[in-house]
Amino acid sequence: MKLSINKVNLYIFRGKVPTMIDTGTNDPEVYQAIQEALKELGIPRLEQVLLTHWHVDHAGGAESLRRDGARILSGTRDYEEWVNFSSGKSFKIYEAYADKVWGVPPEQLAIILEYNKRLTFFSTLPEGVEKIDVGAVIQAGNYTLKTISTPGHTAGHLSYYEEDLGLLFTGDSLLPDVVPYPGAWLENGELVSGLPSYLHALERIEALGARAYLPAHGLARKSPESRCQEIRNQILRQVESYVPGESIFTKALSLSKGKFDPMTAFIHMHYVYGWESLKLNLPRQSN
Repeated sequence: MKLSINKVNLYIFRGKVPTMIDTGTNDPEVYQAIQEALKELGIPRLEQVLLTHWHVDHAGGAESLRRDGARILSGTRDYEEWVNFSSGKSFKIYEAYADKVWGVPPEQLAIILEYNKRLTFFSTLPEGVEKIDVGAVIQAGNYTLKTISTPGHTAGHLSYYEEDLGLLFTGDSLLPDVVPYPGAWLENGELVSGLPSYLHALERIEALGARAYLPAHGLARKSPESRCQEIRNQILRQVESYVPGESIFTKALSLSKGKFDPMTAFIHMHYVYGWESLKLNLPRQSN
């Protein structure tokens, strides 16, 4: 299994503090692509890496860059999720709620868990990760980035805003072609969907008044406010038309016309759980 190095955007800042947003996976080809980009830009080495979230295609290669001397900066909440993923704790949590809350049959659950465990090969948790506070101002190259809280896809997803230029680096919080699937995590011992938090994050993005956004997947686009409105309208239509079924799993499987694929089922269950959380007013993630 190989994640494509061509499908994740990494942003490099030249100048006083050479900086990169996200790392790609822990893969030799990804590392080599980064080194070639740094050489082309005339950057001897990175001073720091800012992570938008902990997923393997965004933070997986952080350890290689740390060994080269870069500081690794992550939001506190997502660092906790990263630790749980690396230690295997998150798989035990997922196994419990996928069975009891989502109704995933044992055979399919085992396949999904095996798929997700294979993803650990694409991520190495570095030592000495520095935690970023929401609202922190960080120099990147010759620019200044403000840390913006944009949870939903993960519990502690961060975006970075260059206010003078009006540019927002959104990670997976705002994508031009798809609605990012909402995560699910424990809050006060209860499973919550990230979708309610995501709707709040869209409001926060709109309030910035940014001129353009640079996503982790897809091309940079103008008018993030318009994209936020499009996504919100799509989510609300999906919630309005959603009819609860026998289980989260069966509803997710119906989106694939009954065909089971572990990655697709995993993503679809997160969408369905989000719709059901809003539709039935289940416990919601706080803003």
